Amino acid sequence: MKFAVRAFCLVLLALSGCDDEASERHAFIDVLQEHIVSRPGVHLMLMKPELAKTFGRYASHYQLILDFNEHFKLQPIEQFARLKSQVSDLGDLVAHRGDLKTLRDAAPNLIATVEQRLAAADTAHAALQQPSDLKAVYDKAYDRLVTRPATLLLKMLRLLPSSLDGMIALADYTADNAKVIRVRGMDGTSDDPVVERHLRDLVEAMHHNDTAVDDLKRQFQALLNGT
Repeated sequence: MKFAVRAFCLVLLALSGCDDEASERHAFIDVLQEHIVSRPGVHLMLMKPELAKTFGRYASHYQLILDFNEHFKLQPIEQFARLKSQVSDLGDLVAHRGDLKTLRDAAPNLIATVEQRLAAADTAHAALQQPSDLKAVYDKAYDRLVTRPATLLLKMLRLLPSSLDGMIALADYTADNAKVIRVRGMDGTSDDPVVERHLRDLVEAMHHNDTAVDDLKRQFQALLNGT
């Protein structure tokens, strides 16, 4: 009897093509739920070979998320952050006008790159064939690791051109009127009322996006911390 049962199981396994979809799916669901969905904040879990093996056919579904988050060419953002740390007054701003203009030229391409990567990931996500129990959990993980961070990043990047325009305009005006402008940190004064008024307008324009930027920073920190 035992021989017959064992033989039946072996034949069934052979005929089914060794399909273990259910165990692969449940392993994938459990990891997504435990390490990403149920944990507050953003946690991008690396996929080691042994983990990919347990995911089986669903390993490529998680790889989609990893691929989106890897190899981002964000040098312009890194350069802008470094530049901001080097600028403490209007004199520094003037000295870095060339760098500011280089970053301004790079901004549209950077925005387009992120938009294209997000669109490609969304298309691949929509094409995934997933049972409903997996889809419910995967969609939450995808939203946490792709949709929400990318959406906030794009909102921030779309503010970058106008912020740089404001900095460049102020730097150019300060350079052109260096003899009549007294630098005071990131502000300045002048005895010429026309220059003084225009300087005030340019400084105000440079800070036009500050409230929006601060709000996006809070949203991003809340996402990262799960608050």
